[in-house]
Amino acid sequence: QLPDIWEELGAVGLESGHAYGKALRTVKSCVGSTWCRYGVQDSVGFAIRVENRYKGVRSPHKTKSAVSGCVRECAEAQGKDFGMIATENGYNLYVGGNGGVNPVHAQLLATDIDEDTVLKYLDRYLMYYILTADRLERTAPWQLKLPGGKNGGGPIEHLKEVIIEDSLGICEELDRRMQFLVDSYHDEWAEVVKDPARRAKFKQFVNTDENQPREDMIEFIEQRGQTRPTNWPEDGASQTNWKPDDTDIFSRSEKSWVSVGKTSDFAPNVGSTILYGESQLAVFNNVLHGEWYCTQNMCPHKQAFVLSQGILGDADGVAKVACPLHKKQFGLADGQQLDGDLSLITFQVKIEGDEVLVELPSEVEVNAILGTSGLRVTSSCMDITGTDLEKDILNGVKQVPQDATSAAAKGV
Repeated sequence: QLPDIWEELGAVGLESGHAYGKALRTVKSCVGSTWCRYGVQDSVGFAIRVENRYKGVRSPHKTKSAVSGCVRECAEAQGKDFGMIATENGYNLYVGGNGGVNPVHAQLLATDIDEDTVLKYLDRYLMYYILTADRLERTAPWQLKLPGGKNGGGPIEHLKEVIIEDSLGICEELDRRMQFLVDSYHDEWAEVVKDPARRAKFKQFVNTDENQPREDMIEFIEQRGQTRPTNWPEDGASQTNWKPDDTDIFSRSEKSWVSVGKTSDFAPNVGSTILYGESQLAVFNNVLHGEWYCTQNMCPHKQAFVLSQGILGDADGVAKVACPLHKKQFGLADGQQLDGDLSLITFQVKIEGDEVLVELPSEVEVNAILGTSGLRVTSSCMDITGTDLEKDILNGVKQVPQDATSAAAKGV
């Protein structure tokens, strides 16, 4: 589970949790003056300083940064939300760039400034962005919407006036707010590792300490000496677009109410996974609708056991979940796909006191349809590297007579 990974990384000083959210990713740098003959500043040291200052600062969207040690720009700082390029006299500061589908070149905010001044301007720039941008809006589109400068020029002139000249009289407040964020930073993932109650929320199944290893859900193959999950089959191939034999396959089954945990075990407005026999089911505590739902955890599109990690939402009053892999959307009440013809098997849920109960057929019946082992995704090809079969094939090729090869080439 994730806390185990965070604990192992943290034990050797590889803190990384700050880069997972809508926050600063790790800062890219070239090798700078420390190792490169062209470097004019210590870009590595400054990149570390920048990352340590802004790590974990939540913003409307992710932010990326880079520091290049000279004008050759090996770190690609002008393609980042904010980037610094070293000069003989300090750094040139660029803001509002990004890569992706629609790349945007960052614009020059200040030239030949020292590290402390770079950080002062960045404090103000980032806080101005945090306070005024829309949710999920990157710095580039936000910056384009800003007004122009008082004396002409585009949004970059406005930013110079606000950040450098303090034209709005807010620089002191921006500085204070950013310093508070910097001072209050803590590694949220390390806190989870230390807290047994929060760590328990990362159990694979709410109702048991039992685990199903990843190999039970999808085949793992070797590639270039590394283990990875096998490729998802193409749409329409075997093991895709799964459908039960009957839309209400358990309609004639004898059912009983099974306790699957306490209401406090199920976080609000998200899904949680329970294990019933060897079948994975997803329970959704939809506080927004005041309702509870239970479905299979396996998304029928690619037979991935991920629906409990999906995003809950609403479509014209219909409570829905979107698969986190390919965004297939399913109604939680009836299991019907809202954007296709697939469906989920659903089960009734009721709450008695603080007990969560699901109406289920016998484990044997549910396992026959939804058992993990029967839905495991397997590879359509076999890796024969290093096997006797590979040797036999290669030896067979070597032993083909030369005259037979020549005759085949001539079409005889």
